[in-house]
Amino acid sequence: MKIPGFIRKGDVVGVTAPSAGITEPTDLNRFANAKKRLESRGYAVEATPDTFMCDSEGRSSPAEQRVSELNSLLEDRSVRAIYAVSGGDYECEMLPLMDWDFVEADPKWIQGYSDNTVLLFKITAEHDIATVYGGNFNDFGMEPLHRSVEEGLEILEGSRTSQESFPKHALGFGERVTGLEPFPEDADTVWESSVGDVSFEGRLIGGCMDVIEWFLKKGTADARDFVLRYSVDGIVWYLETYDMTEERVRWTLRTMEEKGWLDGCKGMVFGRPLFYQGTMGYNEAAMSEIGNRFPMLFDADVGHRAPRMLFVNGAVARFDYFAGRCRLTYDFSR
Repeated sequence: MKIPGFIRKGDVVGVTAPSAGITEPTDLNRFANAKKRLESRGYAVEATPDTFMCDSEGRSSPAEQRVSELNSLLEDRSVRAIYAVSGGDYECEMLPLMDWDFVEADPKWIQGYSDNTVLLFKITAEHDIATVYGGNFNDFGMEPLHRSVEEGLEILEGSRTSQESFPKHALGFGERVTGLEPFPEDADTVWESSVGDVSFEGRLIGGCMDVIEWFLKKGTADARDFVLRYSVDGIVWYLETYDMTEERVRWTLRTMEEKGWLDGCKGMVFGRPLFYQGTMGYNEAAMSEIGNRFPMLFDADVGHRAPRMLFVNGAVARFDYFAGRCRLTYDFSR
């Protein structure tokens, strides 16, 4: 597994819009504050033009332009990390146009969540480069900065290797007036476990289940080789959902099993779903397909309901769960 080098002061942080861009005044204000914050820490911030574009359907620009602007950041050796500015629905349009040589020539951190699973999952599972499932760039723009965002940056800087679950979480995205609002803290956070207190470790892989479902239906990305390549380390899957039904969750997990994606799985971590419909609860739907084959953790700090821990695809990760809390620790030396 190729682990990109940790970022340092003086490096360029790139921002681009592989799916949707930002045009709302509150989002632009949040971006400006995020840029100012990273510059104050010694980084230069370079945003591609499509960062500030979005059509009526939610595309920042045509797929060809999105690929070209991403490539411009991948080619620039002064850029050591690339953040998506937003999620969306149309990142899948980029896949047929991607030249993966740009990605492989100079591995660098690429971070985002939600629809950004399209590129992140593909890069790690098929091109053996670690990627980051975490907050989009504008998370740096809130006031005050949430500890999860600070810790995520410290991981990419190489000064931190672990995070602990956070005490509160949001139930939605919250209202924006200025654009600088912090994450809502609507509810207490209590992770749940299918087996009680537990620890497990393995190569981390996953993302937004809505996108994983699309991969499985279209055959546009495959985790089987990744699973075989790292069978000696074991595999830890994480999944979170934007808008899934019970039937879709169960189909996705069942199909992952049928395709061998869950072979060698040491544990599975589920983020809090944003929207979910079903006669069976989300956790119960997952357990009905997985059974007791490996431990499962639920209501994790990953995905659409902030705060978000940093989940590094391809890295060796250890989860230590005890009484509703969890510690995530990385070993980047393997």
